Amino acid sequence: MWKFEKEVTKLIQACAEILDKDALFFLINSYTTGFSSIVLDNTLRTMILPDHPNGIVETGEIALPIANRDLLLPCGIYGSWQRK
Repeated sequence: MWKFEKEVTKLIQACAEILDKDALFFLINSYTTGFSSIVLDNTLRTMILPDHPNGIVETGEIALPIANRDLLLPCGIYGSWQRK
């Protein structure tokens, strides 16, 4: 079975290899609990930025607001590289 936390590095590396030199963006979402957006940030910085240095990496949490409460339900993470 394919597991995000074990295979994401290989997935991003494969994507980086086919990412066009004139690409405008790269986006990845994960709805796997327990995987840090910091790890995803580090992975994008080491695998995408070297060949696409004129871009910005952003990562963060995906969450849904809980009705009638000032709370958020964590649902996953996202990461992106975007050309400057």
